[in-house]
Amino acid sequence: MSDSKTPHEKIQALGAGISGTVNEALQDARPMLSRMADRVNDSLHDLAQHGKETALEVEHRLEREARHAKRLADSYIQHAPLQSVLIAAGTGAVAALAVAWLFQPRKH
Repeated sequence: MSDSKTPHEKIQALGAGISGTVNEALQDARPMLSRMADRVNDSLHDLAQHGKETALEVEHRLEREARHAKRLADSYIQHAPLQSVLIAAGTGAVAALAVAWLFQPRKH
């Protein structure tokens, strides 16, 4: 006997079969994908936490170093006030020259 289905009906049946197979594969893979998503989420959370902890450590270290530099500067100023004023004036002059040079109009 000959098959009474038209080519269009055969394509629809084939499409439905493929669709069912894909849906079954997705259903089978869903738990694994969910576990993978959870692991990725946990890893991102751990990475973010590690980043926060590192940033806090760096912040504390910079604060300690800034306090130490301030104590050294205070000590230097107390023991050599004239040199400190001259160094500050020289630093200001160099900074002013640098700013003036940066904002100087250029010839093209």
